[in-house]
Amino acid sequence: MPKFLNVANKLLSLRGAITLSDEYDQPVFEAKGEFAFLSPTWRLYTGSTQVASIRKRIWAWSRTWDIESVLGDFVIKRKLWTWSPQFRVMGSRFDGAAMSGGLFDLNAEIEVKGKLIAKVRGKILTLRDRHTVELLDQSDEAVLFTAIAMVVMQLDRRASSGGGDGGGGGDFYYRQKALRLKKSKASVKRLSILIIP
Repeated sequence: MPKFLNVANKLLSLRGAITLSDEYDQPVFEAKGEFAFLSPTWRLYTGSTQVASIRKRIWAWSRTWDIESVLGDFVIKRKLWTWSPQFRVMGSRFDGAAMSGGLFDLNAEIEVKGKLIAKVRGKILTLRDRHTVELLDQSDEAVLFTAIAMVVMQLDRRASSGGGDGGGGGDFYYRQKALRLKKSKASVKRLSILIIP
């Protein structure tokens, strides 16, 4: 198992793809999102084998993802009213696991039953959205859980920044943007009426 995972988020991909490669830049996992208006399913593969599916709940007070995986089924839920992103896991042997991010989502830690299993460091000055994950627990199960957690945190970042997560996470942002654009077009029209006799 690798000691590090490099996470590259292909932001311009229509369907979405997140690649997790090892320290030698060899792909270990790839997450692919289907194009769907409300709640797409993201599938995590190692090679051609699907090891997990990740689906965002549509009607939930806080962002919640349902996970079906070879580790068992579990839920990852983002805590409400926190300055920095914090997530809790419910179900499977990883029940009670916690993921917490920095205020600007660049750094994070993944903890299982009080034991730190991964440290995440974001890279700011890159063309892609990239993170490096130091795997403190290199067992197969811990590495897969870390990969799933990273995909969820990337989807949450995308939704928080208004880019949506393919699951409608950025809908409010786009409605506000469309409203501002409509208002600015109306003000330009009024201005042209005033200037042009």
